[in-house]
Amino acid sequence: MEFTFVSGHLALDLAATLTWRSSYPIELLAGPQDLSAWIEQAGLADVAERVSDADVERTRELREAVYRTASAELLDQPPRIGDLPLISRTAAGRQVTPVLEELGRTVWRGSVDQVLATVAHQACVLLGGPDHRRIRSCADTQCTRLFVDHSRSGSRRWCDKQTCGGRANAAAYRRRRSQSSPR
Repeated sequence: MEFTFVSGHLALDLAATLTWRSSYPIELLAGPQDLSAWIEQAGLADVAERVSDADVERTRELREAVYRTASAELLDQPPRIGDLPLISRTAAGRQVTPVLEELGRTVWRGSVDQVLATVAHQACVLLGGPDHRRIRSCADTQCTRLFVDHSRSGSRRWCDKQTCGGRANAAAYRRRRSQSSPR
């Protein structure tokens, strides 16, 4: 499985592993092999260590805590009780470590616990820092991806210009063409 990393932040990319939340949710972390693939594609480990079903469940719990907490600001609500302590507790663990194998070659290694600690640490930095005000929800009403708006004007609307933005632009183009065409 190929994962998409367009949120501008690793913790939000993890949150995006449950897609289309409001209409027909699709679980991208269906099993250990999916979590292994996400870990490797996210660059958290060159080769994911053994992943169990329990690891997948713990990852989903962290994912949902991150998603709810990041969404709380957008909804002008306080974070859900228990989510902040879960993220903080997870962040307190030992993180993924680089191993210098030779000059010019570093590999990343770590257990699932270390991967979760790394993601939770980054979530703490994002959600506890000034960039939490730059978190946006994709303007595509079907998409539920959150992203960090790093644009100068702070007016980015789409999680990804190629997918959601491209669909919106194509739909707008079709509407304009149909309105300007003689009947």
